[in-house]
Amino acid sequence: MTATRTLTALTVLIALSLSACNSTPITEAPVNPMTPLEAQTQAMKLWRDDDRAQHPKGSCSGCHGADFYDLARIGSTQVDILRRAKIDGATAQEAAALAQAIQQIRARDSLPLENPRTFRPFQPGGAVLAGLTPLERDINFARELEPLLPTLFGTRIDSLEAAKKARAELMDLIKGENAGGANSSRMNLRSLPTGIQYPLWSADLAQGESEGTLNDWLADIALDATPEFKTQWHALQDAYLGNSSDENFWKMYAAVPQMTATKPFERCTIGGINPNLACGAVDDFALHKLRSAMIGQHLMRTQHAARAGFAQGPLAFSYLDNASYIAKSDFLSGGDMWEIGDSARTMMDENQNAGSLRVTLERLGLPKFVRESVSAITSVSAEQQRLRLTWFWIGFTFEPSFARISGSNSTKVGEYMVGSLIDENMHLHNAFSQNVRLIAKGYLPEANVKTSGSKLTLETPAFLMNYGYFIGYGRPVLHWNEDRKNPLPVALKLEQEGLWQRFVGNGFRMSMYLQMDSLDTADAATKAKLLENLRVTTAGVTTQKWGADAIKPFFDTYEPKYDSYTPLEYRADLDLMNALNAKIGVSSSY
Repeated sequence: MTATRTLTALTVLIALSLSACNSTPITEAPVNPMTPLEAQTQAMKLWRDDDRAQHPKGSCSGCHGADFYDLARIGSTQVDILRRAKIDGATAQEAAALAQAIQQIRARDSLPLENPRTFRPFQPGGAVLAGLTPLERDINFARELEPLLPTLFGTRIDSLEAAKKARAELMDLIKGENAGGANSSRMNLRSLPTGIQYPLWSADLAQGESEGTLNDWLADIALDATPEFKTQWHALQDAYLGNSSDENFWKMYAAVPQMTATKPFERCTIGGINPNLACGAVDDFALHKLRSAMIGQHLMRTQHAARAGFAQGPLAFSYLDNASYIAKSDFLSGGDMWEIGDSARTMMDENQNAGSLRVTLERLGLPKFVRESVSAITSVSAEQQRLRLTWFWIGFTFEPSFARISGSNSTKVGEYMVGSLIDENMHLHNAFSQNVRLIAKGYLPEANVKTSGSKLTLETPAFLMNYGYFIGYGRPVLHWNEDRKNPLPVALKLEQEGLWQRFVGNGFRMSMYLQMDSLDTADAATKAKLLENLRVTTAGVTTQKWGADAIKPFFDTYEPKYDSYTPLEYRADLDLMNALNAKIGVSSSY
């Protein structure tokens, strides 16, 4: 009876959505001719069918989302729709119904169709920056940034006024504004072209080795409703399909962890330092992929309809703090893109042997259909790096302060993003993301949060100079990871080094001036918290822990060797470090 009611309600919703639809014919005739309503009804029944005997991968909705809007939007071909539907267990009639229903959505909404083999949803500027190598793309990224951040790429920052100007230019990019006067197009992080290539919506090994990857938007194993929640889960999906409001979306999104689950396949036998952590990351990876696909599909809908409001401001989903329709225990909502990269890091090792990816996926307990969807020659290390680099950057553009992505301290200082960018020689992307993180965290009220378990509280905004892993472990000195048999071009290395040296040096100076200003203007309680993070006292001796011992080697290495920097200016940098130490109560001998 319940199932009948659900299907009847769904049929009504479909009828309403098709009332103004003049569908275009599919290029291959269905097994039996269908009216638009029949095609949609059959397609949605197939979409939700989670009978593993017929559909070993689980339901389509368990990977894509509530419906097949994404397939309509990205321009999947008739041939591919029919082929993949049948591979996943659909009958010829069901596959034809799905293909026809997708055509009907395209016609109803007048969707522009993209080539699914080249279209990378939400890639800023529509395409990755030019360059055959990460080094070239990193340089082109800096060229994009120079006119937007003229102070950080300019002459030496030598005053608080100049530091505030640099901050204003960064804040303009973070907020999509032009208060500083260098961002007339009001570029923001989600529209700023990058040298990092975003993933295809759905990779398909049948299209070639380059698509034999887990690095796409869709989950590789479905999350389907558990028996006790199936009725409620489908009701949430029906409500969303009847009215795709942001409120209905978030209600559905928030219910995923409680109402759905992956079904067990094979036992995880992975080794390593913490096998339980790696095995657990498999389910996390699927969960974050599904919720990211749901966010992506909703973005497709709202962007095409020119509906603003879903992703608001620099911290795209912080408005949910005040939303009555989502539980406050889900305060990290929207951090799934970042978590895809982090789950991949947790469940994969550094094995560089060709073909090791399939072996590792088997040890993780992933089924044959997942293992056979990836290239037979790809290494685990290469796949992990690809996933980390892509999804950390996407997560960063949605939450540049890193404060709300995860409760992990490693995440809050960008530890693994730093490592991923260094491994690709993308040092300017790295420096940019770390300076953005500091400014966003220091000056956006919504980024000044404290998390404890599921509780989130806002704190008084205050700038804290915490470069963390960016300047730790010997990283302040630029270096390249390169194959000696294929050395990087010297001219490109020198150009990257020059851009990096100016940007990083001025970033350090900006931060030191802003840190002293923050200490001067903070209330007593906030200043005490800042000092707690800037210095440490042991056995009556107070020393700094804001990074001077790591920053000084940068000035030692780079400033004296450039003609435009005189020894007097180098001395000024040391004096600036001494001034900050004095401000926090530490004697200095630089």
